[in-house]
Amino acid sequence: MASLMSCKSPLTKACLGLTDPRYNPEVSNNLIDQDDIWKEFSGYWGPEERNYADVGGLPRVPRFYNPETRSGWPYRSDKMTVFRWITIDGTRYRQKAFYFYEPAPADFCEQIPPEGLLNTVGNGVCGENGNFQFIEDFGTSSYEKDGTIDLVWKNQGPDSDETAGPPKSKTSTLAPADDYGVFAYTDMGIFNVAETFTFSGENRGFLLATATATKHEPTDENFERIVSSSLSQRMSGESAFLQQLKKAFEDHNVDASRVPDWVTNDGALPKCIGNSCPDEEYLCSEGKDPNCSTSPYTEPAASLNGAGLTVIIVCILIAVSTTFYFISRHIMKKQKERLRTRFVEQIVEGVSHVGSVEQLSADDLAKEFHRIDESGDGFISKEELFEFVSTGRAGTISKRDFDALFKSMDVDGNGVVSFVEFCSLMALAGKSYKAGSARNLMARNDVHEEIAHLVDLKKIN
Repeated sequence: MASLMSCKSPLTKACLGLTDPRYNPEVSNNLIDQDDIWKEFSGYWGPEERNYADVGGLPRVPRFYNPETRSGWPYRSDKMTVFRWITIDGTRYRQKAFYFYEPAPADFCEQIPPEGLLNTVGNGVCGENGNFQFIEDFGTSSYEKDGTIDLVWKNQGPDSDETAGPPKSKTSTLAPADDYGVFAYTDMGIFNVAETFTFSGENRGFLLATATATKHEPTDENFERIVSSSLSQRMSGESAFLQQLKKAFEDHNVDASRVPDWVTNDGALPKCIGNSCPDEEYLCSEGKDPNCSTSPYTEPAASLNGAGLTVIIVCILIAVSTTFYFISRHIMKKQKERLRTRFVEQIVEGVSHVGSVEQLSADDLAKEFHRIDESGDGFISKEELFEFVSTGRAGTISKRDFDALFKSMDVDGNGVVSFVEFCSLMALAGKSYKAGSARNLMARNDVHEEIAHLVDLKKIN
């Protein structure tokens, strides 16, 4: 029965999962299975020369650093060199991006910083040392199963605009734009970025990125709108990536105190660059990784289609008809027993006998048969039987009951009741009496010889 009520049954409406992948458990949660573009997007990219401009297209300029609010960036900001490592494993997405800034120009360094502000970050020297920042993104595939990546954690730093934690908006996502592009949006509260990545070149070996970012609310005096563009090349692997990354620290003369130990020691790229990264429990619970959490999209209970409703209705009708049939048979059986009993009572009264059928002899049965058979042809017609039962000695009988009585007596259905059929009725009806000669007569092996004997004696014409 459970299989019949499955949405895969021909009697039920089709499974919702056949047309909506969110409800189909057989549709993979893995990102590359959902969209091939993630396979192209993965890998090592760089060096990427990125140009930045403020609103109006003016190049961005350095800003003094406020150590208290950890804002401002006293380095060349109109261009930077970027390296990206993007990995997609099953339902998980991770990006590590490194941004390298050249030293600030001399005209900036010649300015005296306002009180509480600095023209460098850390132990570096303005105009001599450059700096770097990183962005680390973590994401998972979504319950939508449409190739979308939900960004669930972001690390950014160190120092300026430093942050670690989940995005401020659940709309922070990456999504396939088409076969050649990816759209990304991140909302970190004071910092929002909308970015488009487009593949170009032979074998999609280049990645063109254009982005628009805002910092602070539009009504804030520190509000910034930033636009950028860049072009990077796919790198051969991790070894080449790490070599180029170490060279970038040297080329930008990043102060040694700010160079990570894993770079200095020629180590592998660490799993977590920031101070904290999401663990497995977080990715499954808050991150809602569909491979280790429960999807809100579950196949609803199966409902009957037109054919299923028809089958159910037919089954109900068959059940009702069968029940009615057996009830009717039971009622008819009881009716026959009642009519036969009444008929026997009338026969018994006809022979002025009080007692039971067991006291009726073969002569008594023949006599009563002859009394009903007024025509004397050896058969009781329907009219003769009606005339007999209409005397009222055993109560009145309706036309419907009489027809049922005659039908129960006329076993062979030839329209008349023979003496054998008469005796058979008396034996059956005698069940409400003690077993007697009437029943014994019909049970005898020589019943036909006995009836013939009665005929020879002229008791039955």
